[in-house]
Amino acid sequence: FGVTYTGNYEFPQPLHDALDKFQADTGIDIDMHIDAASGGFLAPFVAPDIVWDFRLPRVKSISASGHKFGLAPLGCGWVIWRDEEALPQELVFNVDYLGGQIGTFAINFSRPAGQVIAQYYEFLRLGREGYTKV
Repeated sequence: FGVTYTGNYEFPQPLHDALDKFQADTGIDIDMHIDAASGGFLAPFVAPDIVWDFRLPRVKSISASGHKFGLAPLGCGWVIWRDEEALPQELVFNVDYLGGQIGTFAINFSRPAGQVIAQYYEFLRLGREGYTKV
């Protein structure tokens, strides 16, 4: 969702509606993932009327890159799910941790947290109003 070089957006609503029709015709229910690497930190602030996020019931996950327009250092990105039910269990695996088992879906386990801390700082410092001004 969003083109880095042009700032243009795709509009997921027509695809969402087509999937509704497809389900009505076939009984096959297809969820949506929104790759908002570029537009995820622009659209909410400059084009809030574009419906591309969890306002669409079929959207189960959204990925974003904080390092593009979120003012975070390179390498900061994440994926969020609508709710715990939307997280595919195939992504969750148990690891031994401190003498017990813990479920995780982290891709690369331990790594420095500097990028995440920097992103969190920007969230606190700027808030929605600040990101809108940026």
